[in-house]
Amino acid sequence: MAMQIPDMAAEFNKTPMNQKLAMLFLLLLAVGGGYYFYFEDKDGMVFSGTDGQKIKSLQTEIAKLETEIKANKEKAIKLDQLKQANVELELQLKKSQEYLPPESEAAVLLKELSDLGTRIGLGLKSWKPGSRKENPSKIFVELPANVEMTGSYHTLALFFDRISRLKQIINVSKIKMGAGKVEKDRVLVQATFQITAFASPSAQPAPPAAAKPPGK
Repeated sequence: MAMQIPDMAAEFNKTPMNQKLAMLFLLLLAVGGGYYFYFEDKDGMVFSGTDGQKIKSLQTEIAKLETEIKANKEKAIKLDQLKQANVELELQLKKSQEYLPPESEAAVLLKELSDLGTRIGLGLKSWKPGSRKENPSKIFVELPANVEMTGSYHTLALFFDRISRLKQIINVSKIKMGAGKVEKDRVLVQATFQITAFASPSAQPAPPAAAKPPGK
């Protein structure tokens, strides 16, 4: 038959004092442990030793992933900036190519200029391509040609003006004018000068284009 509460109290009163104190100590220890696990634990949950290690491992992994996400966001921002800078550089390159065409195009341009002089009335005496010269900066090369033409002052001035209006960089230097002489009611002068086309370097430089021989 189960012991009734009065009987339990009587039995407890008969228990020696040292046993009573031991029982009280164990009771207080159990209450204190329960309080720690249920109230002092920051998550308000009770975990075994293995569960606690898993939680710490997950927290570490989450922190690592958050760091990687932040770093990737920063890289994405820098990538966008690099893409924009690349677009701007391509635009600048395209614009510079209008002024500095490839060597092959510059050689053709020189040929076209010799034809232009003939069309507007200048007499082409000689057109001697010079040595290709690469600038130390490696940004451009110079393609010179020594030219001798005859014509009126007005026609020569018109020829030089046409050259100055080109988008491409063309330099006319070392201009020398001879004494004028009258031919068919016109005063003609003999002019010698150097005309230089500037171009962007090519992997394999194109041979300089020579003008057509006079009279052909």
